[in-house]
Amino acid sequence: MNIQDKIKQFIMEASDGNVTPEDLERVGDDIGRLGLDSLAKIKIVVLLEEAYDIETEVEEISPEVLNSISRLAEFIEQEVQKISV
Repeated sequence: MNIQDKIKQFIMEASDGNVTPEDLERVGDDIGRLGLDSLAKIKIVVLLEEAYDIETEVEEISPEVLNSISRLAEFIEQEVQKISV
């Protein structure tokens, strides 16, 4: 499972079942259109931290990154590279 698929899985998990695969298909990369609250976004970041063994502060992640699957995946890849250097 690639990072983008993992992000989608975590979005559905963090939304407590309110976001479906169909919702993700409908909004494409722009997850800001899902209307997730800040708590759900924090849950997504925590799940990603646990999955990829990284640490970051939610405040360090710009809204543009948090609202885009591809940008969030790039951010995670960069964080993983930092710890493997």
